[in-house]
Amino acid sequence: MHAQALTFDPAQFRENHEGKTVEKDQVAMNIAVRILDYWGFSDAEKAVVLGDIPIATFRRMKSGRMRSKLTTDRRTRVSLILGIHEALRILFLQDAYKQEWINNCNRAFGENSPKDVMLSGSLVGLYEIRRYLDASRS
Repeated sequence: MHAQALTFDPAQFRENHEGKTVEKDQVAMNIAVRILDYWGFSDAEKAVVLGDIPIATFRRMKSGRMRSKLTTDRRTRVSLILGIHEALRILFLQDAYKQEWINNCNRAFGENSPKDVMLSGSLVGLYEIRRYLDASRS
C-alpha cells in the first residue's frame, strides 16, 4: 500500500471554502448526518465526529436551521465523511459489509474500529481512514 503525495494549493483551498454558502453547507451537513446515522452513530457521537459541536447546536443544524457557514474544520470533516462513504460503496457491494467495516477492529488503526477512530474527534483520524480506503481501492 503506497501513500499518495498530497498536492496542496492554498489559493485553491481558500477559493473553494470562501465560495460556500449556508445553504450549500446545510445540504452537505444533512448528507453527512444521514451517513453517520446509517453507520449507527448516535446524535452525541455525530456531534463529536463533526467537530465537537455542542449537542443543542448539532440538533439545530440537523433540523435544517444552520445560522452560519461551516468552519473550514467542519467542512473538511463533512468532506472526509462523504469520501469514506463513497470509498466503502466502491469496495463493498453489500450494505452489511460497509457497516461491519466501520464497527470492526482493524490492525491498520491499532486494533481500533474506524468508528472508534472517528469518535476520538480527531480530524487526522478521519483523514487516515479516508487515506486507508483510497489506498485499498488502488
